[in-house]
Amino acid sequence: MKKQALHRCNASTLIISLVVIACIGVSIAASFQSLVPKYRGTHQSIVWQETLHGADAGVELALDTLNTWTKSNKNPDTFPWTSNSWTITDSTNYSANGERTLAAASLPVIGGPNNVRVTKIAVDVYTREGTGTSPNYNPWFRIRSTARADLPGKYVSSDSRDVELRRMKLAATTSAGIPDPYVTRTVEVVARPRYRSRRAITSVNDVILGHSTGWEVDSFDSQDTLKSSAGTTAGGIYPGSSSSKVQTNGNVASAKQNPASSPYGPLIAANGALIKGEVKTNGGDDPATAAHENVSDSSRIDQSRILSDFNEEIQAPTAPTWTTTTYSGAGPASYVTGTKASPTRYNLTGNLGTFAVTAPSAGTTGYIEIIVTGNLSTGSGSGAGITIPPNVYANIWVRGNVDFSNASVNSTSTSSKVASRLSVYGVSTSSSATYVSSGNGVQILTFDGPNYSATLNGTVETTGSFVVKNFLINGGGGGGVHYDEELGRSAPIDGWDVASYFEDSRGDL
Repeated sequence: MKKQALHRCNASTLIISLVVIACIGVSIAASFQSLVPKYRGTHQSIVWQETLHGADAGVELALDTLNTWTKSNKNPDTFPWTSNSWTITDSTNYSANGERTLAAASLPVIGGPNNVRVTKIAVDVYTREGTGTSPNYNPWFRIRSTARADLPGKYVSSDSRDVELRRMKLAATTSAGIPDPYVTRTVEVVARPRYRSRRAITSVNDVILGHSTGWEVDSFDSQDTLKSSAGTTAGGIYPGSSSSKVQTNGNVASAKQNPASSPYGPLIAANGALIKGEVKTNGGDDPATAAHENVSDSSRIDQSRILSDFNEEIQAPTAPTWTTTTYSGAGPASYVTGTKASPTRYNLTGNLGTFAVTAPSAGTTGYIEIIVTGNLSTGSGSGAGITIPPNVYANIWVRGNVDFSNASVNSTSTSSKVASRLSVYGVSTSSSATYVSSGNGVQILTFDGPNYSATLNGTVETTGSFVVKNFLINGGGGGGVHYDEELGRSAPIDGWDVASYFEDSRGDL
């Protein structure tokens, strides 16, 4: 009887043990069934984010390519696409504005355990800046980038709508039929040109403006008859300070900073000048006070347009390196023009004084480029200055100093009177490089020389823009700086900025 009872006890224990083991197994299986899909879902979410980073990397590569080309070529219509592994999709019909794609061998590979890589980068012209029904200025580029990353299998327990939203190819296979699950993401960015001459005055250090009540900074638009007075075939002229056509985009900025020990204080000396535009500094304004410590004597400036968030790198331009020149020597007998694709190029081994460019034939536009190894100094008095005809674009690189005295620079009756037609680049690396104008001089141009200290004496009138190391007005009188808003559309490009960004969920490129 005892043996039978023992057997019954052992049998009961075994049954109970089996039941417990079965329950534990069921619990483990249930947990496993619940946890594994969650793990897969988490992994797929990580891969989803990594794929976006890959698509962004493709955009960054395209932007970096555009910015690199811009350093040596200010004309985006002549960027070296073909010689840098970019192919025009339809060269017959869309050679100028059409799509260009980067060769597969040049696409970024991010790598990692999920093998993230860019599968396609395409760039085309989104629009062009300009006026009228057929804009013909610089392009805005549309950049599209698709990236791919491998997925950890096709089984997932998350909502099927999540798979569709994330465009996961969970059942994808290779051409050989091998499982190849993956995910893709496509982003689209519109890149707009960033112009060097995008404000009236940009200074690396000091800005000291005119003392008189008649001296002012404002703006107008030479390509808009509602914002300028009748001028030449190149465009309108500044309408005068009292005109209702005058605009309020005569912006001024200084990159100068106060020492860390005393961060608040004046970085621009306005001296009571009238500035119709934004005035920006790199710090200097105490956010705890209502006053603007960063700009002194600012009573004639709109206080809401005084800011302290200017933080731009101002790089000095460099003179181009030419393989061939039209003329090289002390000075030619005349200055003639070429085409946009093949401008005439003069390499002057000494100084350059007063000169006039010969106008090309009617109905054509001429282009001329000049490198001056010495100084650009026009002298003063009657007839002194630079004449740029209305149908001419001129670029001048100066390795020495610039002295316009009281000359007429692109402002005579036979000149264009439009700032975008004469661009002067100060390329001296000397710490004492200078730009000087004085008396009643009238100059219509853009000057780009971050190593140059600019001093304007008397009642000098400037239409255009300055990029300099220091900007100083001695006196002021009825002078001023009048920014031509056309320069924000057609001046030399400094680089490319992101204007818009969105993810295109419609499909891959």
